[in-house]
Amino acid sequence: MIEKIKHSLALQQLKKDSSLIERVRKDPNIHREAFVGILYDATDKEQFEVVREFFRDLKANGKNPVSLGYIDFKEPLSFHPLARPESDYFFKHQLNWMQKPASAVVDNFIAEPFDILINLSLQDAYPLNYIAAVSKAGLKIGRAQSEISFCYDMSFYLDEQADLRSFAYMIVHYLSQLNHEKTGSPQRNRSSHYYAI
Repeated sequence: MIEKIKHSLALQQLKKDSSLIERVRKDPNIHREAFVGILYDATDKEQFEVVREFFRDLKANGKNPVSLGYIDFKEPLSFHPLARPESDYFFKHQLNWMQKPASAVVDNFIAEPFDILINLSLQDAYPLNYIAAVSKAGLKIGRAQSEISFCYDMSFYLDEQADLRSFAYMIVHYLSQLNHEKTGSPQRNRSSHYYAI
């Protein structure tokens, strides 16, 4: 009961904080040399490896990715140092009583002017949700089922069988499709910055 009350208060504060954020919204353009922020749950080794591969693929294709993982422990696990300096992390002990992250690494990530921010968490994790909601990124992408879907400019409905790899590469696929449509049909004008897939 107490945890539910704390979570409800945290969400209320998050909505308030996110409403105060000033950012320049951008249309999706994965073909340019985009500055891409990636949020993910780094606790699970399998998910960690998928994001590591995704990060390297983006970089190999001319993007400038930066990733930040949340580790639901008080210290790194044995596999986490393998990704440095490709990824930064923050930890469970760096959360306050409302689960809001408090660290220089998180503050720096939030302040980055990403062209695109992708929250790859498959389940709601308040620390990652908070960062996504208050980020100044030009285009924010995440799950449509998330409790912070209100802050996303582009969202994806995932079924129960969806895994992290399919989610990550589906995002790139649809961004590429949107850019192809925009290039092939210049007369079409997208007035909305919200896309539900």
